[in-house]
Amino acid sequence: MPLRIAVVPASTKAGRETIRQLLAAESKPLVRAIYRDPSKAPADFTQNPNFEAVKGDVGAGAGLDFSSADAVFYIPPPTYDGTNQGEWATRCATNVKKAIQDAPTIKRVLLFSALGAQHDHSIGVLHLNHISETTLRDAAQEVIMVRPGFFYDEFAHALEEARAGDPPAFHSWITPVDHKIPMVSLKDIAKFCANALLVGSGKPSTSSPHLFKLFGPRHYSALDVKEAVEQAMGGKPVELKSVERDQLAGFFGQQIPQAHVQEFVDMVTAVLPDGVIEGDFEYDENTVRGGVELGDALRELAAKGTGK
Repeated sequence: MPLRIAVVPASTKAGRETIRQLLAAESKPLVRAIYRDPSKAPADFTQNPNFEAVKGDVGAGAGLDFSSADAVFYIPPPTYDGTNQGEWATRCATNVKKAIQDAPTIKRVLLFSALGAQHDHSIGVLHLNHISETTLRDAAQEVIMVRPGFFYDEFAHALEEARAGDPPAFHSWITPVDHKIPMVSLKDIAKFCANALLVGSGKPSTSSPHLFKLFGPRHYSALDVKEAVEQAMGGKPVELKSVERDQLAGFFGQQIPQAHVQEFVDMVTAVLPDGVIEGDFEYDENTVRGGVELGDALRELAAKGTGK
């Protein structure tokens, strides 16, 4: 009998790409994807007989029906409507935990967390992951928590900005320019998450929760991003413009609501030299090393953008 896996919220990048991996799996699991608006489910998903899109909302606690699921994948969503991030995270994680506990068939929960989530301070917007981990650590017989590095896709803005500039240039908050931070591809993230949902952690359930870090093949600096952008643009020179610490608030203030700017400043500061998360960059026995390089990911994004 195929496994039944619930994914919530399914509209997230990690949720979408993990579903793609699950639907391609030889074991053909049945995927129940929860969206606030099910019409947003990709057409290639809805055409698959093993996929079901349903309406649900983690914030309201509505539609979280896991009654037939064997495993649940929860990706804590941030909010940018002015709501306190801690209150929001607590509400969402509590709603998900209740739905899990109301479903006796669930044996495994995969929580998509973030690097540094074990810290209860000085991590900005990532505090929502700390709250989610604390709330869900005993939600099922086996709880797996994955803490990935920064998505390569988050640096797609560098490619877009460079393309639009004359001369080409992009801004980077990674300072100094040779400071390396963990990054990872969505492909490697989805591969790990799908496997964790299908077969588990491979560790004794008595030691749950199981924590994993998920990094790319190596760490990358702003200089590495510059090189990857230049390669993606066919070797065209690109200027790197550093956003220094005292400029971070102005930089993020142009992109997100003012009420949440400081949370992003604190998150970035936490991964810069002497930040609280910098000590979590080491590869260890609980680190999964992905195989996709940053340059390959940005070249693929560039090809999609140009239609080539």
